[in-house]
Amino acid sequence: MKRSLIFGFAASLYLAANPVTAQSLTSDTIVMGPGYANSIYYNVLTGEKSSAAMNSWHMAHTTVTRDNCIRINHAAGIEVYAYPNGDNSNFSTMDTTGWHSWKKFYNDVHVHEMGALNQQPNPGNMWDFSWGVYDPNTKEVTGDSLYLFVQLSGGKPSQFYKFMPIKQLVNGNLVFRLATIDGTKDITDTLVTADFPNKSYKYYHFLNGEVNPEPNRDNWDVLFTRYYAPTPAPGGGTVMYLSMGVESKRGTRVSKILPGSWTDINDFLTANGGGLHLNYIDSAYRFPTSNVGLNKDLTRIGSDWKSFNNTTGQWTVHSENMYLVEVNPRNGGDTEFVYLSFSEFGGSATGQIVLNRYVVPRIPGAVSKTSKDLNVQLFPNPANDFVVLQFGKNLGNATVRLFSNTGAQVAQTQVSATENTGTQLPINHLITGIYRLNVETAMGSQSFTFVKQ
Repeated sequence: MKRSLIFGFAASLYLAANPVTAQSLTSDTIVMGPGYANSIYYNVLTGEKSSAAMNSWHMAHTTVTRDNCIRINHAAGIEVYAYPNGDNSNFSTMDTTGWHSWKKFYNDVHVHEMGALNQQPNPGNMWDFSWGVYDPNTKEVTGDSLYLFVQLSGGKPSQFYKFMPIKQLVNGNLVFRLATIDGTKDITDTLVTADFPNKSYKYYHFLNGEVNPEPNRDNWDVLFTRYYAPTPAPGGGTVMYLSMGVESKRGTRVSKILPGSWTDINDFLTANGGGLHLNYIDSAYRFPTSNVGLNKDLTRIGSDWKSFNNTTGQWTVHSENMYLVEVNPRNGGDTEFVYLSFSEFGGSATGQIVLNRYVVPRIPGAVSKTSKDLNVQLFPNPANDFVVLQFGKNLGNATVRLFSNTGAQVAQTQVSATENTGTQLPINHLITGIYRLNVETAMGSQSFTFVKQ
């Protein structure tokens, strides 16, 4: 307790002498280029940027062996349709007649693990992950679904591919078959996990094979890119619209502060002794003017920090939208926090964005509690009636806490974490939405995000 008081006093003195003002902010410019030609990977601590052509990849598969996500780069003009008339055994005879009426899938804009090919799991089979079925004995996922990929050019179909995930091996490698409908190309290929060290995903270009647009995970936190998101339609309802927005790196948590100001930030840090390090725990951090705690929502920053006025033809930047980004420990350091807001946006003409950032000061003596990978798996995701926690090693007793999308704790229980055993947790009483589940043990903690259908 004495150490906490000393730390808080020192931090208060620091902030009193160094208030968060416009002069203390760092202004950075992001340039995606005309038509948002490039994605920009951005390091919120240093301002370092890395660029990759928006159309440099078509498909991405997770590098996490306990996951099975397959995401599609819709911004590269790829549409995804599920073949309704057969499974993998029908690959050679797949008939594309009536493909316009087939069910169309998009990447989830909130959950990293819910790619376009993870959208239709069998609710009656806890081992079904939409594109394939997991075998708990072999720890492999065997594909059982066919897809049609439509490559658009100028808004019109220019190429049709049929795609069949064959197997995800225990080492995370994805074996698949890809062929053009006209028969000019038919290959079986493998996305190899070892080829993508320290990356969130393994990437594939339908013509060039494996590609590597993502920098080392430790070198970036958020991605300026394009994605399809539900957007209000003029006549009511929503449509999927290709938006320019900001995605968070897998595992990165962000809190949205609305409305916010740099004066509010300074007052809050001063009142709390700047103690975001010492007092940090693996639960929802709440800013007083925020109704959303820290969570791993893929588009917590997203695109609503700007809006377009159809009457004036001008963009408005909402600088009152502020964001707190939690930067996970790097190279043995502490968890850190960075505040962001936006001040300028050039639209598709230039793809230029100007933002302000403030790195919460490191205070001498600050200690952070960090999460460890405990080799715990959570499935199915999404889920209806229950989720299962499977433990890869003996961890003793574990506390399981469940948080809603607003950061409020809604449940807590104790379980026995025994190697190669599964614990079933009922969720049928929850409303539909996104939840975060924390597993806390004496050996560390691990967090998961899942969707309750």
